[in-house]
Amino acid sequence: MKTHPDPTTDWLDCLERCGVAPGLETGRGKTARRQVLARTYTLDAAARRLDLPIKALLGAVQAAAIVSFTDPEGRLRLPRQAVEAAGREVQTWERLAGFTPVPVGQLVLVTQLSEAELRTRLDQAGIGRGPTLWLQVRGKWGLPDSLRMFRAILKERDATRQRAARSEQSPTRRRSGKKAPLRGPAPLQVRDDLRQKLLEAFPSWDSDLRSIQRATVHIGPTNSGKTFEALNQLVAAGSGWYLSPLRLLAYEVFDTLNKRGVPCNLLTGEEAIPVEGAAITAATIEMFDPGRSGACVIVDEAHMLTDTQRGWAWTQAIMEARAPELHIIGAPFVEDLVMRLVEAVGVRVERVEHERLTPLQVIAEPWSLADLPPRTILVAFSRAMVLGLKTELERNRRKNVSVVYGSLPPEVRLNQAERFAHGLSEICVATDAVGMGLNLPADNVCFFEIDKFDGHSHRTLTANEIRQIGGRAGRFGLSEFGQVGALTRGDLAVVRRAIEDPILEYSFAYVAPTPEALGLIPGTLEGKLQKWAQLQRIPDKWKMLLRPVDLSQQIELASLLSPQEVERLGEARAFKLINAPTYRETEGYWLLCARAIIHRRSLPVPQDPPSGGIRTAEDLVLFEQAIRSADCYLWLSQRQEFHGCAPLTESVRTRRSRWSAEVDAALQRRVDTARRCRICGRPLPLKHRYGICQHCYRDRPAWRDEQW
Repeated sequence: MKTHPDPTTDWLDCLERCGVAPGLETGRGKTARRQVLARTYTLDAAARRLDLPIKALLGAVQAAAIVSFTDPEGRLRLPRQAVEAAGREVQTWERLAGFTPVPVGQLVLVTQLSEAELRTRLDQAGIGRGPTLWLQVRGKWGLPDSLRMFRAILKERDATRQRAARSEQSPTRRRSGKKAPLRGPAPLQVRDDLRQKLLEAFPSWDSDLRSIQRATVHIGPTNSGKTFEALNQLVAAGSGWYLSPLRLLAYEVFDTLNKRGVPCNLLTGEEAIPVEGAAITAATIEMFDPGRSGACVIVDEAHMLTDTQRGWAWTQAIMEARAPELHIIGAPFVEDLVMRLVEAVGVRVERVEHERLTPLQVIAEPWSLADLPPRTILVAFSRAMVLGLKTELERNRRKNVSVVYGSLPPEVRLNQAERFAHGLSEICVATDAVGMGLNLPADNVCFFEIDKFDGHSHRTLTANEIRQIGGRAGRFGLSEFGQVGALTRGDLAVVRRAIEDPILEYSFAYVAPTPEALGLIPGTLEGKLQKWAQLQRIPDKWKMLLRPVDLSQQIELASLLSPQEVERLGEARAFKLINAPTYRETEGYWLLCARAIIHRRSLPVPQDPPSGGIRTAEDLVLFEQAIRSADCYLWLSQRQEFHGCAPLTESVRTRRSRWSAEVDAALQRRVDTARRCRICGRPLPLKHRYGICQHCYRDRPAWRDEQW
């Protein structure tokens, strides 16, 4: 009888690769081998689960695009959690789908090119005569970016072709020689007609003002004085806008200019502060009104053009600003994209290069948490990790710590940043919000981790992201130089390559649908958004520069409204409503607000968080959720379409300020924010990947084993 090697240590090692923490017992009555089999897919089973060809998944495995290992019996296995994550996360699935072979015949059918023309283009693109992979051709020659969309178009066109072939061979046709009358336009014709209408509705961005407009593109790394110089130009112009990605940045400019004696308004999605005599407005970029551009417009953090969800706002600001003077501020990796966009509409461009005002260097050896130098920004990429590090540094390392992360209210972020800037805290633990121009003077930046969840999948930071964040080290006038480092040799090597290697330029900006474009598409609001994204109708002139924005969040909110509710709202108002700032934990509150608007009632006031204040990490979460709900209320109150439904705006603003003050006070008094086991409440190690501790894992009942 043939036997396979089955050493226990080998199967235990495989169990660890499945995502089970090392050193844990394998469970009562279960061998490590059985647990590995339960926690993995074979290659063919994973391919069926993901609806991908085995060849595609094998190519992804060979390219290390998905985790895999060979078990002691010589069989290739993929961890179940990695496969399930790929099935849920669109970007991860599409990355794996890129290894799918695509026959030339299918490409011909979808592109509607002749086979000779298609093969010529494949040769010109350097794609040989061997199997063509989806990753080599997606987005080219009118092909969609998504394999799922490619399959849908292929299915539709193949069905149309087969219907036409059957029609050609029908007995009636053979006897009479005449075409049967059409009952209506063919689906393919309807689709093509719609595409043409969308092309015609695409904004031209032509303007009589282009001949007098001048754009100054400020290019340089972080800490090179780009924004400072542009603001001086705005002040000299006397009127206009400063546009930023963050409320906090807009507030900083608002505060700075008013302290300089230059009247400046503040306009964000949630707040408007008019200042008497002000002709300048500091705003979040989505609030920009191109029709009232003034004499000068500053578009800051231009690398956000390439953001798949918010990039449309930067594209709109740059292409629709009517000011004679336009200043665009960006890092070197976005220079080519910005220059091509501006030049394409005939605007005169001047490029101004800025050098770093303080030198930047990568440390030779990794730091440790115990020896982090003062004035260090410690970078992590989740709220839980930031708060866990805060507790670790305060309790075990005796450090004074500030924190900055996305869901923290802007005024609390500002207070935390000011404590760090004034030396009241030695370390600031922050997410990549620090890479967006936040004024956070530091001597050092240390990467606690270099992987982040980007909304779709976990991935390693790009070189440009590392440069943007690491460049915050070494503020001019406060530091002789800046240092960038990490806590492990492997991470430090990645950081060094990112800082020292040549800059990688970004290729695409993003555009969003206009209400006029959506009005051309039949169906429900949710269906219209999906159809717009699928059709990807961008004129040939812009195809090499623009891509459709990711509408997944808007589509999800639109799916919560019935067609009757959208009809009562009116499509334009419904489209505005689904763009409200909403997060997973506040979708329920958003829906209550939507129903109130539909039925012409007052918006519900956000619920008060726990009356006992913030004593635990769970209390902190509830306070942050209440503040986010208040932000949604205030955002709606700022829109003319919904203003009448928000009679308690000032009351909500006051309560929100009180809740924010409690959050800030809790962070200063060192509330325990460490992650804890959801079963027993024990603190979890910083990089522990599970919601339960080892003790609870060992003691779990055998019958519940599969649930963990």
